[in-house]
Formats: sequence, structure tokens, C-alpha cells
Amino acid sequence: MSVSNDFQELEHQVEKGNLFTHTILTEQIMRMNENESFIYGLIDHLLQRGMIQSDELKETVEAVRKEIIEKKESATLGVAIRVDDNEDQQQLATVNCEERLHICKAVCCRLHFALSVEEIERGLMKWELGRPYYNRHHTHGYCHQMNLEQRCCSIYQDRPSVCKKYSCANDQRIWKDFEKMVLNQDWIDSNLNAKELELVEVFMDK
Repeated sequence: MSVSNDFQELEHQVEKGNLFTHTILTEQIMRMNENESFIYGLIDHLLQRGMIQSDELKETVEAVRKEIIEKKESATLGVAIRVDDNEDQQQLATVNCEERLHICKAVCCRLHFALSVEEIERGLMKWELGRPYYNRHHTHGYCHQMNLEQRCCSIYQDRPSVCKKYSCANDQRIWKDFEKMVLNQDWIDSNLNAKELELVEVFMDK
């Protein structure tokens, strides 16, 4: 990329980052205001009628809070970091990609996934400022490390572990028939067309 294009890409990423932040914060504030109005009104109504006791209410609230944390249902800002266990890191995909590239066009490199802390710190993989910390994609829909001319990853030997262990063999989103090399083109066209990132994405580990 030229210096001009680099600045344009940076500006584009900053805009997406700001949009992401403002969208999430606005949505959360609106939900909080609505929930507070309803909950406080309901509590006041029940207390005034003597239908609940304040001490019992506090105990119930604390129990529900613990349950939400244990079930990992707490509201988040959509920021994700991948954590690999040692066993998963040793599992490498066995698909012969070279014999399929002329058909699949490296469609797996159009999927999204969260980066690990190590990958973020190494700096080989850029992440979307509009969706931390998912791998960045260019406007053509492929991962930014994809070499379109050669149809290969520019950091293949140092690619993320999720890429190394991913296999499209049993991924019905990609293949209607893996053995006969029949792509699921309908799903690909509907879900992986080159477009701006949305808050809901298609991920590598599904």
C-alpha cells in the first residue's frame, strides 16, 4: 500500500471504531434507562403494598447476580480475545488445500475470528478497530494477510493457531459435498459477500 492508502485505511478503521463504540454505548444506555425505570417502579410498587421485604429483596438480587456471572450471561461491549488451550494448539488441519483452491478460492480466509493476546502483541495480525479484537478484513472480503494474486496467506508459517487447526472438511457452510468438491455457494454468497463489518458476524470456529 502507498502512504496515502495507508492513511485512508487508518482513517477508515478509526471511523469504524468510533461507530462501534458509539453504537454499543448508546444501545446499552437506552437499555439501562428502560430497565431502571421498570425495575425501580416495580420495586416501589411492591414495597408500598407490603408484598416484599427490602432485606429479602437484597438477598434475591445477590443470588441472581451470582447466577448471571456463573452462566456468563453478563452484558458485554462485544470485545473478544481468543484463548487456546495447549491441546487445541497441537491440532493441525489435514485438508489438502492446494487441490481445492481453484474451486473454493480460499473461502476460509473470508471468515472472522478473535485474536489471542499473543497474536495481538506480535503485531502480525491487525484487528478491526470497529470490532476488537477480530482479524481485520479488506474491502474485498478477505483477511488482510491474504495475497490475492497467489491465493495464499502472506504469513502462512506464522498464521494464527485457529487457522492452523481449522478444517473445512465438516463445515457444511462451505461444502455441500466435501468429497465431490461441491461448494455451498448459496451460503457463501449470502454470508461472505464483501461488505462492511456488522455487529453480527460469521466466525471461524462455528
